[in-house]
Amino acid sequence: MIERSTAALHDAYAAEYDDQVRAYGSYLVEALFGLCYESIRPGQALLDLGIGSGLSAALFARAGLRVHGVDFSPAMLDVCRAKGVAEELRQHDLRQLPWPYPDRTFDHLVCCGVFHFIPELKGIFEEASRVLRDGGLFAFTTKSSLRLGALQEKYEQHPSDGLDVFAHTPEYVGSVIEQSHFERSKVLRCFVVEDLFYVWTVQK
Repeated sequence: MIERSTAALHDAYAAEYDDQVRAYGSYLVEALFGLCYESIRPGQALLDLGIGSGLSAALFARAGLRVHGVDFSPAMLDVCRAKGVAEELRQHDLRQLPWPYPDRTFDHLVCCGVFHFIPELKGIFEEASRVLRDGGLFAFTTKSSLRLGALQEKYEQHPSDGLDVFAHTPEYVGSVIEQSHFERSKVLRCFVVEDLFYVWTVQK
């Protein structure tokens, strides 16, 4: 479980988060939505894992999806709630398994800008497969590094603003996708300032 002190760090910048994303010139949420667009339909149920302030959720809500969200930061959930983009929000730590949802509840899952705070992803993907309906899309981002290709480890860890950040190797992410019985659909590499990110879509 993520420690309460870590959640407090996310609480501390919740009110400024959207402005920080714009200042960094990050378009990960737009890239993720674009890769999903041909597979989503109005009225479908979507779960945003680590919904935060609702940046990703807002795009899917505008497209007519019924958005549900989960996050471990109360302050982030308050910001998201004020935007009115989700029909249901829950405070929950994604690493605390199982998640508080029945099997095959959602048509699609998204998780943008979250996995670089979580070192081991296998349990997350197994749980994603459980709550996702057959044929559903799971779209997510991971942080990587140009030098990770030469490493054998699953990820590279380094501190950033008081938080541990994990850059996962694409090979590790690919193995977790396969082990969790997802089929890889699309992968996009992009940069946020000097940081390399991957935007993935996989299908159950």
